[in-house]
Amino acid sequence: MIFRWFIQLGIINLFLLLGYGIAAVMHLPLPGSIIGMILLFFFLLTGVIRLEWIEKISNFQLKHLTLLFIPPLVTLFLSTGFIQILQWNILFILLASSICCLLGTGFAVELYEKRRNVE
Repeated sequence: MIFRWFIQLGIINLFLLLGYGIAAVMHLPLPGSIIGMILLFFFLLTGVIRLEWIEKISNFQLKHLTLLFIPPLVTLFLSTGFIQILQWNILFILLASSICCLLGTGFAVELYEKRRNVE
């Protein structure tokens, strides 16, 4: 069981490293992690990589994703440089975009649940 998780994590990390390598060699303006995700998505769409091969570790990572963001965000908010850079217009934009994202997600889930109940 745990060996399977390490294999799945290795597949995801392989695409991450492949993305970093492509970004470095081709001098692309995109981050390597984004290129790796695009490659993984392409391989999943074409069937070269099956979803079952990475599904368990992906669900685990998504389940604990918010925990990974807490330490960097706390450090960012406690740093004095961030407070000096933060302006009210940026704070308003962050707040407005967060609310839009939250509402969009809520409406999308609601629509999905209605369609699922109809079928």
